[in-house]
Amino acid sequence: MIDPIGDTTVRALSQALSGLSLRQRTIADNVANVETPRFLAGKVDFESSLLAAVADGQDPATATIDTPRSLEPTRANGNNVNLDEETLAGVQTGLTYQLGVQAMTDHFQRLRIAMGGGA
Repeated sequence: MIDPIGDTTVRALSQALSGLSLRQRTIADNVANVETPRFLAGKVDFESSLLAAVADGQDPATATIDTPRSLEPTRANGNNVNLDEETLAGVQTGLTYQLGVQAMTDHFQRLRIAMGGGA
């Protein structure tokens, strides 16, 4: 039997939202440490792993979410947080997260309609 609630779409969106949520927390951590000596900015990468999992027919939940430290050049104090880049990344991540939530909402709305629950 097909599980309409836990289908590939829901699992992929859920994994994407998890990655975006971690990215938001990492950006906040980076901004909070903009003046901390020797602090290296964290970066979150999950899109390539999620895309590969979906393309290979694997469970999207198996996609890895990596959080390496940035290897960008540092300032004199050893810190490499770029406030402009973090601000832009924060806005983009927030908008992408909203889009993912809307996609999840739309998916469940279609399921509700298909089950006769109306709009």
